[in-house]
Amino acid sequence: MKLIYEGTDITADVNIISAKIKDNASGVADSLEIIFSDTEKLWRQWNPQKGDKIELQADGFSSGLMYVDEPGLSRGKFSIRALSTPLTAKTPRSKSWENVRFKKMAQDMAQGIGLAFETYDIADPLYDRLDQIDKANLEFLNERCILEGYCLKITDGKVVIYDERKLEQESPVLTITPDMLIGDYEFFSISSGLYSSCLILYLSNTDRLIKYQFTPSNAPAGPILRPKIRASNQGEAERFAKGLLRAANKYETQGRGFIRLNTSIAAGNVVQVSGMGAFDGSYFLESVIHNLTGGKSFLNMRKVLEGY
Repeated sequence: MKLIYEGTDITADVNIISAKIKDNASGVADSLEIIFSDTEKLWRQWNPQKGDKIELQADGFSSGLMYVDEPGLSRGKFSIRALSTPLTAKTPRSKSWENVRFKKMAQDMAQGIGLAFETYDIADPLYDRLDQIDKANLEFLNERCILEGYCLKITDGKVVIYDERKLEQESPVLTITPDMLIGDYEFFSISSGLYSSCLILYLSNTDRLIKYQFTPSNAPAGPILRPKIRASNQGEAERFAKGLLRAANKYETQGRGFIRLNTSIAAGNVVQVSGMGAFDGSYFLESVIHNLTGGKSFLNMRKVLEGY
């Protein structure tokens, strides 16, 4: 392993006991957790600070640029938890736009906290008005992404936005079978929190009623989702209904378990599950935890959502 701290390779000066990287598909910052042996109390002398930049590399895999969020110590040990989001990302802000497109708004959000901006396979809808009121940039941006059916990922100093539905259509990178899983694993399907359809109702300033109800052909049993949200036109109402229903229903069928360490697998990949009976099928990796010192990868997955 190679550890870069504030631009300096400190690998030879530290003794890593444990190293775990959590890679998230969207909505949650990636994280890095490292525990060092520190019997000589060197880390106390170095005095790492919140916001310091850190990167861990191993066998061609990199955590990407991370920011120290929680330094800590115990007897003979020092720990660092770092996130892919800088400390400035936590600051609530207020901003308004008129006649702004999605990508321009998103770029403003990224630049406001010092991050680069990338998009993949997304549309660029026009909004007549957007209001960010006392919310952190990434919190506000994530809410807009959910409405549009997009995923927001923060990685290696960049805000990356992609269309979740298109990513789910990619070919599986791996087939997961029972004999590949290490120790306990589980696959399950939930009923609570699912909705049969989504109804958008909004009365505009000109007393025009905007109404749209989306009911997918493969809808689960459940109540109607009735969000209180602004939609300035019929197109927005349709997109938002689909995006919100997708966000609510996509975790209906889930699975999780350990496999041998495989750093070529990332959150956002699709895997094929086989040999699990009714739970066979294509699954989207919501998160992957690579235990670099323990030799295992933990996969947290959900079945691909079809139809919306």
